[in-house]
Amino acid sequence: MEKTGKLFRQVCQPKHKMSDDVLEAGKNGVFPDTKDFKCYISCLLDMMQVTKRGKISYEKSLKQVDQLLPDDLKPAFRQGLEACKDVASGIKDHCDSAYVLLNCFYKNNPEFMLP
Repeated sequence: MEKTGKLFRQVCQPKHKMSDDVLEAGKNGVFPDTKDFKCYISCLLDMMQVTKRGKISYEKSLKQVDQLLPDDLKPAFRQGLEACKDVASGIKDHCDSAYVLLNCFYKNNPEFMLP
């Protein structure tokens, strides 16, 4: 999982000009309210197929949880998806939507990891 996260980060980080410091702080729940950071998150969520242009892919995400995650992480990730599946509905900007989802996932998934 960590290797995959690094790959996603390598693609999205230069695209959105994110510093390592900002991304490392994000692992501790420090999420800057900036367009670049929000769009970085949108890039990550799209690459992970959790969202498509800001809209959550709930069923696809559940399948990925079941197929890709270790058994001990599955309940927390399912809990986060369930709690957050509708939190960004109505938000038109995909970067803003991703940011709202990120905050929700962080609050509702005790195993949350930001690549």
